[in-house]
Amino acid sequence: MTQYADKRPRVAVIGLNDTQTVSIEHLCGTLRTAPSLSNYLSRYSWNETDIAVIGSYFFPAILEVRGHLLAIGTSAVMWTGYGLERLDGSRIVSGQTTNTERELSIPEDCPERYRHLAVDLAKQLRLQENPPWTYSAELTEDDNVLARTTSGRPVALRHVFKSELLPALELPATSAIALALPGGVDIAAWFAAFLGDVHEIDPARVPQPTPGIADATSWYTPEERKWAQRIAEIRGEVGQLLNEHQEAEAQLATANKQADAGKRRCLWADGEDLVKAVGEVLEELGFVVRNMDAEKGPGELRREDLRLTVPDRDGWEAVAEVKGYPAGTKTNDARQIREHRDLYISEEGHPPDLTLWITNTHKSVEDPSSRPTPSNDVGQRADLIEAVHVLVADLYRLWVLVQAGSLEQSQALQHLIGASPGLWSLPTSDTGTNT
Repeated sequence: MTQYADKRPRVAVIGLNDTQTVSIEHLCGTLRTAPSLSNYLSRYSWNETDIAVIGSYFFPAILEVRGHLLAIGTSAVMWTGYGLERLDGSRIVSGQTTNTERELSIPEDCPERYRHLAVDLAKQLRLQENPPWTYSAELTEDDNVLARTTSGRPVALRHVFKSELLPALELPATSAIALALPGGVDIAAWFAAFLGDVHEIDPARVPQPTPGIADATSWYTPEERKWAQRIAEIRGEVGQLLNEHQEAEAQLATANKQADAGKRRCLWADGEDLVKAVGEVLEELGFVVRNMDAEKGPGELRREDLRLTVPDRDGWEAVAEVKGYPAGTKTNDARQIREHRDLYISEEGHPPDLTLWITNTHKSVEDPSSRPTPSNDVGQRADLIEAVHVLVADLYRLWVLVQAGSLEQSQALQHLIGASPGLWSLPTSDTGTNT
């Protein structure tokens, strides 16, 4: 419903149904709807609200409202006008449970702009089964009762709140108007009259005079009706798209959490969790992964972190050591990886088909895109020990390519299996993939 933010009057519509809202929309510059006052104030400010229209959804609580106000069937309102926020503001309270008088009259001092509406309201309320609501409030000489019962209880009233000039705070004198009406009134007609009332005392907030026709839609030409219907259709489509957008954002937030707790945790993990996360990624790339620490018996020599095989390659085997570094790769760790490789050779009688040195470097840098790349010295050390140095961030991106369908799993697997010792990099565009 929100239109251009600089169009006035900027109207808060709270607790009205869709039919009521649509009936006054053409009279608003900017219309903002909300299911409750607290919801509205969580998104908008009173300083950027010209008029509040509040419906009858708030019986249990006292509402604290600022500015020009049209209150319809509300049970209690603490109203402070546009002056300083204060707890001793004018208070309008419904007396629905106490009134039994049904005959209504219109006082002589009822403003002319409201008189015909008050007369129609009195006729309408006389036909109802239950007696009308009445309001109790401290009235000043500037206030007007628009309709009253036999004993003078207000059924509809007009309040004026005048703030005094406060030179010390450089605040000018301001006035605000509030209408308190029973439920079931013709909102569009009353709102149009109310706009004219506010325009006379506060043209900055209601710049344009009230339209001569309160409900212009009743007098539309076929051409006008066609475009009004199209606007209503677009508004419905926009509303649906906004709902879908909110749902998509909620689903994305859920997916973010799941990814951070799942495969993506490898980008920031360390220790055993890093080894486990890397193992999960390698499994989804097509390797069969053994955690060698989990298989280590008492007194046995410590081996590499992971041992890898491939289902359709009999006898093929790789050793992988996984390291996490707060900064760059510690090249001294090359000795440990060489020792794991030598132990494998002594036990198996031949070198492994592949030696992987998988590192989560600069893991303290939150954004993986901002992490520095390994130096040539790292590549040379890896080459000397016949190992392939693989960044965890690149391994994760390889997994993403496969999951997204941009790269076949067999291609990703082969790109690792066929890697030469030294620094490893993602497949480039000439392999049919995106870097």
